[in-house]
Amino acid sequence: MWINSIFVIIVFIVALIGFTGYSLAKDNTNNSALDQLSRAALVNKLEQLPETPIDINEPPVGAMCYDTAAPLERSQYICPVCGEMTLYPAYSTDIDKISYYRTLVKKIKHVDVKLDESQLCEKCSPNSESRKLCLIVKPKSHKNLAGKITCGITEEDINLIYEYSEGMKEHTTWYGKFSLNNYKNRLEELFGAQIDEIK
Repeated sequence: MWINSIFVIIVFIVALIGFTGYSLAKDNTNNSALDQLSRAALVNKLEQLPETPIDINEPPVGAMCYDTAAPLERSQYICPVCGEMTLYPAYSTDIDKISYYRTLVKKIKHVDVKLDESQLCEKCSPNSESRKLCLIVKPKSHKNLAGKITCGITEEDINLIYEYSEGMKEHTTWYGKFSLNNYKNRLEELFGAQIDEIK
């Protein structure tokens, strides 16, 4: 009984809404003077269109703005000192790895090591001929020394300094572990001083 009553009420509401929409649409068909003017203006504009035949064999030209853009062929370096941006060719080794190098340098605790990025910035070093990342290495026991600057450094250089400063005896590479004595010459270049044989 209740279900039948609810069904009848729903049908009544739907019919009422439909009839109201129909009567509103019917009332809107009355033409006002404003509608007449806009129709006259529309007819006038249509008459002014040039009569050019449409070639149905020629495909229509679509929007050209949907072509995918080519990827940027450059790397952006933002100087941490002056904040200026310098553009480099894409896949520039130093630029692409600089954030990784910064992380590696932060791991070194027993030696005062700093990345020198000044050559990478055109504003800080406008006359620099080589745009290379440099490393300043200074033993903590020699605070008065300016430190040894080596440019064109690699990830391996930073890892060698870390391993040596931590007292490790081996250098880890992709190919295995090797004695740090094999890298003694490079370590001396990086430190700017002779180092003892690693035992």
